[in-house]
Amino acid sequence: MSFGYHMAAAAGIVCGVAAAGDVTVTFESIPGAFSANDMSPDGRWVVGDVDVNGDFFPDDGYIWDRLSDTFTVLPPLGFGAIAVSDDGAVVLGNIPDPGGVGSNVAARWTAATGWVSLGALPQANACPSLSDGYELSGDGSVAVGLSWDGCSGRGFVWDGTSRMQELEPLANGGNRASVISSDGTIIGGFAQGSFDRTPAVWDGGTTDGMLLDEPNGDVQGEVTGISDDGSVLLVEWLDASAGHTAARAATWTASRDIQIIGAGSLLPGWGGNPMDIADDGTIIGFDILMGNRRAWIQPQGQGPLILLEDYIESHGGVVDLDLGLHVPQAISADGRTIIGHTTFEGGWIIHIIPPCVGDATGDGLVNFDDLNLVLANWSQVVAQGEDGDVDGSGVVDFGDLNLVLAEWDSDCI
Repeated sequence: MSFGYHMAAAAGIVCGVAAAGDVTVTFESIPGAFSANDMSPDGRWVVGDVDVNGDFFPDDGYIWDRLSDTFTVLPPLGFGAIAVSDDGAVVLGNIPDPGGVGSNVAARWTAATGWVSLGALPQANACPSLSDGYELSGDGSVAVGLSWDGCSGRGFVWDGTSRMQELEPLANGGNRASVISSDGTIIGGFAQGSFDRTPAVWDGGTTDGMLLDEPNGDVQGEVTGISDDGSVLLVEWLDASAGHTAARAATWTASRDIQIIGAGSLLPGWGGNPMDIADDGTIIGFDILMGNRRAWIQPQGQGPLILLEDYIESHGGVVDLDLGLHVPQAISADGRTIIGHTTFEGGWIIHIIPPCVGDATGDGLVNFDDLNLVLANWSQVVAQGEDGDVDGSGVVDFGDLNLVLAEWDSDCI
């Protein structure tokens, strides 16, 4: 088997967020959101689930445009919004099988088409689904997920030009495709290895695959996240031969080296699960033990893992949830926005505001030029971070004015 894997070196990632001690962090719940499952790299579009009847189970999907603050519940044919394209035009989720089997299939939603089934692999039985969508490429044209050969799991890739394609079966079958790079060329997930799930990766063009722990897949875990450019895989990694008793959060790059993130987990004995990575190297994830979860962050990919709630509150934010934070799902490319959800308390969003945020003009100074830009665009809806929107809300208002005044005469050069 030939596997053409062409990841760029990860060493070129550039740090773009200021040191942790210099930032301000805010936290807020997302009204009406049962979960927050995915976010576009620019932080504008968020998708997730809503609980319509209050039974603590997701009913329909939603898409939230943060620029216009428009929260749209998607048509009820679909249940769950799992992933979103970079421009917010395409949502991946699941719908009841149009063929009447009584199971669900992966589906794409656009405003023009509504929900459209992606189908299933030819030999799929309802085990219990026919197929499930997991992730989209940046332009929304490629989807990956899980379908079946009988009742043996198979990862799939769908690009709209042909029927759903099966990714190369690896190890003992039971494969699933969970994540995909922005350009659709690198797919990550798991196969059933020697003992349990084992991390796996596939070429999106050829569908050829390989185990990260070749040849047998003795390491337990899965690929749980991927950088937008495909250069870094985030991996849950339990290597008993190395003395692991629980999964370690780790990265895997083109050199095929595993690097443990921090100590591998926030809490000793808990399993570490990395979820997403920003362009500056910041990684978010969570620990899990017997169903209990604790969200964490590693700023700029350096140092120890930090309890996300502590990180927020040590930088001025207030987490007003009784149960705390559980699962961070996505971080924006600039590392300034994080979304996720907590059991029974819904979706949430975090804003990380770097120092000298009042520098609206980008000249490294906060002065009358910045004030004039804010006033010139007062009450306007603008692109996030542009035209005086120094707090990233997408609207130029008192929040931006207050930040300019708070940082007045600062020199960030």
